[in-house]
Amino acid sequence: MEQLKNNRWVALLVGVILIFICAGTVWASNGGVSSHAEAAGASLGTCELTEVVFDDALHPENILRTAAWTQQEEQKSDSSADKQSGKNTAGEEKATVSSKSAPSVVSSSAASSKAPDSGVSDTKSVARKQAAPTSGSAQKNKAAAAADQKAAVKKAATSHTPPNRLFFTKTAMLSQAQASKATWTYTLSDQDLILLQRIVMAEAEGEPYAGKVAVANVVLNRLRSANYPDTIRDVIYQRYQFSPVQNGRFDRVKPSADSIKAVAEALNGRKEVTDDTYYFVSLELATDMTIPNTRTPVKKIGHHTFFK
Repeated sequence: MEQLKNNRWVALLVGVILIFICAGTVWASNGGVSSHAEAAGASLGTCELTEVVFDDALHPENILRTAAWTQQEEQKSDSSADKQSGKNTAGEEKATVSSKSAPSVVSSSAASSKAPDSGVSDTKSVARKQAAPTSGSAQKNKAAAAADQKAAVKKAATSHTPPNRLFFTKTAMLSQAQASKATWTYTLSDQDLILLQRIVMAEAEGEPYAGKVAVANVVLNRLRSANYPDTIRDVIYQRYQFSPVQNGRFDRVKPSADSIKAVAEALNGRKEVTDDTYYFVSLELATDMTIPNTRTPVKKIGHHTFFK
C-alpha cells in the first residue's frame, strides 16, 4: 500500500487505461459509433467527434433513449400507414359498390335512350315525306332564280352597251324594246358617243351617278326636240349652251368609267329626268339666273337643279 501511495500517478494511469479498455469493449458490443455520432461527425471537427463518441461510450443510457425514441417514431409511422391503407380499402369498397350498381343505371338510361328512337325515326320519316314534295318546288325555284339572274346579267350587259340606233317620237325618246313605236330614228356614230361621254364628264364629274345619267338625258332631249339642232355634235357645240365647251374644260377631260356607263344606260332608255327637261344649273355656282327665273324646276340631283 505504501508503494501505491508513493506511485499514485501510476495508479491513476492504470485506471485511465482500464476505463479505455471498458469503453472499447462497450463500443465494440454496440457495433461501432451510433447513428447519432455518425450524423454529428458529418458536420463536426476531429475534437468534437471524439467527445461525442466517448460520450456515447461512457453513457450508454443515451443509446437506449435514442433507441426508444426511434421505436416510437416507427410505431407512429406504422399506425399512420395502417390508417391510410384503411381509407384506401374503404374507397375501393365504395368504388366496387358503385360499379356494381352502375349497370342498372346504364341499363335504365339505355332503355330511356332507346325509347324515343322510334319517335325520332318516325319524325325523320315524316320530315322526309314532307320534304319530298317540296324538293321539286325548291329545284324549280332555284332554276327560276338562276334564270332571273341570268336575264338580269344579260340586261345589265345590254344596258351598258351603247346601241347603234336611237328611236324617238315627237315627245319622247324610246328604249330599244320600243323601236316599233318610233316616228324617227338617229344613227349613233362613234364620234357622237365620245362627245356624249366627254360632256357628261365635264358637266357632272363630281355629281352622283344619277346626275350623270340626267345630263345625258338633257342632251338627248334636245336632240329629239325641234327647237334644237339635229345632231349630237351640234347640240353640244351650240353657242352659249354648255359652259365647259365655252371655257375649254370639255376638250381636256377624259371620261371616267361612271361617265361611260351613264351614257350607255341613257342611250338604252334609262331616264332620271322627264323628256321635256332641257336645262340644268348649279344654283350655288351660277352667275346668270335667267333659267332659274324663267323655267320650271323638275328635279334636283346633287348640285344640279334640272328645269323644263
